[in-house]
Amino acid sequence: MSETIITLPDGSTWRPSSSRDTVHCVTCSNEVDTPAEIASFPDGNCPNCGSPWTGDENRSTMIQVTMPEGITGGAG
Repeated sequence: MSETIITLPDGSTWRPSSSRDTVHCVTCSNEVDTPAEIASFPDGNCPNCGSPWTGDENRSTMIQVTMPEGITGGAG
C-alpha cells in the first residue's frame, strides 16, 4: 500500500487529511466501519450477532489532519 503525498506548485509536499469511524458491539465486540453499518448506530443492530448497539461509548472517530511532509537532507 503506497502512501499519498500531495505536491503543491511551490514544491512543498503534504499528506492528505483522513478520518475513520468505527463502532464496537457491546455484546460480541464486533468492529464495524462501513458507512451503512455506521449509519445504523445507535438505533440499529450489530450485523454480526443481531443484538442492539448500546450507547455512544462504543463509537470512535480517528482524524488524521493535513500536515507538511517532513524535511529531509542537509546543507553543506
